[in-house]
Amino acid sequence: MSLRAWPMFFITLTLLTLPTWALPLHANTEQTSSNAIIKSASELDYPPFCIVRPDGTADGFSVDLLKAVASVMGRNISFEVGPWNELKEKLATGQLDVLPLVGYSQERDVVYDFTVPYLIMHGEIFVRKENKKTIRSLADLKGKEVAVMKGDNVQEWAVNQHLGADLILTTTFTEAFQLLARGKHDAVLAQKVMGLQLIKQLGLTNIVTVGDPREDIGELKPTRITTPGFEQKFCFAVVNGNKNLLDQLNEGLAIVVANSTYARLYQKWFEPILPPRPVPRSMLVKNTLLALVPIVFILVLVWLFLVKREVARKTQSLRAEIMERQKAEEKKTEVIAKLQHAVDEIKTLRGILPLCSFCKKIRDDQGYWEQVDVYIHKHAGAQISHSVCPDCLQEHYPAEYARIQKTTQES
Repeated sequence: MSLRAWPMFFITLTLLTLPTWALPLHANTEQTSSNAIIKSASELDYPPFCIVRPDGTADGFSVDLLKAVASVMGRNISFEVGPWNELKEKLATGQLDVLPLVGYSQERDVVYDFTVPYLIMHGEIFVRKENKKTIRSLADLKGKEVAVMKGDNVQEWAVNQHLGADLILTTTFTEAFQLLARGKHDAVLAQKVMGLQLIKQLGLTNIVTVGDPREDIGELKPTRITTPGFEQKFCFAVVNGNKNLLDQLNEGLAIVVANSTYARLYQKWFEPILPPRPVPRSMLVKNTLLALVPIVFILVLVWLFLVKREVARKTQSLRAEIMERQKAEEKKTEVIAKLQHAVDEIKTLRGILPLCSFCKKIRDDQGYWEQVDVYIHKHAGAQISHSVCPDCLQEHYPAEYARIQKTTQES
């Protein structure tokens, strides 16, 4: 199960399998709750679980989760901040009511009462880059100086493992990592996610994890567990014997898981630091197809639009060409008709013309007799002008003929 999925699954499964007395009814809770403010505290530097804001107030995933649980149970809560070793002593002596981030162990179970775990994380070995090849596992820590935070789960675990290493106890993990970066000691044992975040925040570029096959401190998923058996089951811890508050916290955890508050807080604090989720090949293919479908659809629409526009242009061009051809055909027919008419007229004039021997009229094809000038004008289109030839002038107008002759001779 992925790093993102298992926390809510684990809490839900644990809560469902608790005995009935561990999750009391609301009525019973109301009888045991009070208006007293729950006193809690946050350690100084355990990102992203517990951190201190610039204004000195507590923040982080575990702090937000405890606030949400107190809210759904109708309780008010206050936070102070301080070193972890001091805070756990205050809880043991009753100066605090609850701590938001305590890793469960059998030794601590004698002193505190724990809620169901809300998160399980693995430990890691941190070294300087130049020591990565020589320190690869717990066995390589024998005879080495290993820095751990005083009072943390990792100190208890290291002692029980009989590592054969010299444990250097620091007040905070910030101090431990800074000492390692400056060349002091050989390694730091710490919870992996917290350690990676501290390295990033402090800008310590010469520190890497042993478990990662790459020198990439941004990878949070365990690739090779270098601290087998060391896992931190993070819980809320209360003063030993405070069953009423413990029951309220367990019930509140069940509620914030059910109403998705846990998921929202988990996403808020862990999503920014988790590596990108690998995309399944089937999902990648599906997303690619989903992305290509609208693109192909748009391309098809564009192609259809261009084809339609080209067809319209071709159609218009063909129509214009057809109209031009029709006009040419009509003109050609007209010319042919005119030519044919002219040929017919010429044939009419070239044929044998029936001419009257007395009045000199010509008979047309319909049998009508017409004057010569009218016939020629009708069939040849020539304009006829009337005049008198010299012979007819001498015969019909002798005086005028004589005058014209005399004038011609004198000139």
